[in-house]
Amino acid sequence: MARIRAIHLKACSSTMARVCIVTTVRDPGVCLESFIRYHLALGIAHIYIFFDDPEDPAIQVALQFSDVTAIPNDEALQVQQALGNVLYPKYGPHVGYEVMARQILNVETAIQLALDQGMDWILHIDGDELFYPGQMMALDWFDQVSDDIFQVTFLNHEAAPEAFEIEDYFREVTLFKRNPAILDPGFYTQFQKISSKSQYFLAYQNGKSAARIYPSLLPNSVHSFDIPGDHTLVTSSPSILHYLNCGLQNYYKKYAQLGNFPDYWWRSKSNPIRVPFHLASRDAYCSGDRTRMEALYQEFILYNNSETNQNLIEKGILTRISYPSQLLSSL
Repeated sequence: MARIRAIHLKACSSTMARVCIVTTVRDPGVCLESFIRYHLALGIAHIYIFFDDPEDPAIQVALQFSDVTAIPNDEALQVQQALGNVLYPKYGPHVGYEVMARQILNVETAIQLALDQGMDWILHIDGDELFYPGQMMALDWFDQVSDDIFQVTFLNHEAAPEAFEIEDYFREVTLFKRNPAILDPGFYTQFQKISSKSQYFLAYQNGKSAARIYPSLLPNSVHSFDIPGDHTLVTSSPSILHYLNCGLQNYYKKYAQLGNFPDYWWRSKSNPIRVPFHLASRDAYCSGDRTRMEALYQEFILYNNSETNQNLIEKGILTRISYPSQLLSSL
């Protein structure tokens, strides 16, 4: 079993932890600069950004920062991973169609880069996510983790956008659905009654992880590393803020990129996709009828009733987290 919460934190030591982030993006637009600036302001020592599209114009944004390494998914990277990655025999056959395969191999590559740069911890998150340690510096929190903890899994909260059109969601979105794992068992009935929405989280709810870096460290999924459970800490504070589908245009662009994917993860019938909203969004996009996507956005994603939102906040189901937006505005 994974260990829970902050009982394993230790007194702050004199040596501050060096924490890095790895992420894989495709056409991140204006949000990439906010992603970078926010995390560097938190004290993240380095960010490794893998660009699925080697011609992505956002590469030029990343290159403006000395503490960011931009890595295009070009032939050089593909050859390097095919020849040198321990996990390539398992995931290499899937890289052409499965983004998770590319992400996992990219994390393995980033671990080796981080080792060379003397990093202590590596956190794997997506380009539409932020690490949120409250109003403390990231390295301060990591520096307090007990020596027998080699992985920390941070539970995620999912964005509840309040507008149809959103450009930079990191600056514009401040309302979040709290992770179901920290809510009372009866919350879902309350949520449905108050919101009239049939689904709560629209994507994953098992968090994202950071691991201490050592030479043989490997990821075992996009959510975690290959660390025994008795050396893993699970916490909701800090947390991951997941800005899922924020803004109709961003929602549409996501499913345009995904295209007509199958009903199964890894194209295996033994791994059916059990995320109804994800499949419904695919079908709406593939129908060519944009109004179907607008209807899904309205019904499942949008939280634009201020009275309802306040009621859900008072019930502890939604929460207002403004610090990332405020920090970005101050930079």
